[in-house]
Amino acid sequence: MRGIHMLRYVLGFILATLAAEGAGARETGSPQQAIERYDAAWVARDKAALEKLIAPDFVYFTSKGGEWSRSRWLAFMLSPAYALEAAKRTEIVVHSTGDVAIASTRWVGNGSFEGRPFRDDQRCSMTIARDAGSWRILSEHCTQIIR
Repeated sequence: MRGIHMLRYVLGFILATLAAEGAGARETGSPQQAIERYDAAWVARDKAALEKLIAPDFVYFTSKGGEWSRSRWLAFMLSPAYALEAAKRTEIVVHSTGDVAIASTRWVGNGSFEGRPFRDDQRCSMTIARDAGSWRILSEHCTQIIR
């Protein structure tokens, strides 16, 4: 009988260890890595990746005071009328507590929209939230840096 109890203990320990390792494997990096994946998906126009990275209730606050839903932001980013020639995000500073992080970044990019060229140099604020082990972009707000 003692052998059965020991076997149960060992099997329980192994199963608990595997479950803990499996839970850790679902964690998808850090908030900063989520921002990097978001930017890479944006430049690549990777709809599937963007849909994974942007929270279902994502909101984008435009530099002119507008508020765009997730679907409107995705439609804009993936529109054939939007051509991004270059983009770089720097000065990333992340503040986090628990499952929420706020990031301050600088985004510099150029391209065209509906044939009109643009050149942006913006300070952006991003809210990133962890949901079921995955970091997702919950909101973004960018404002043009005026010199």
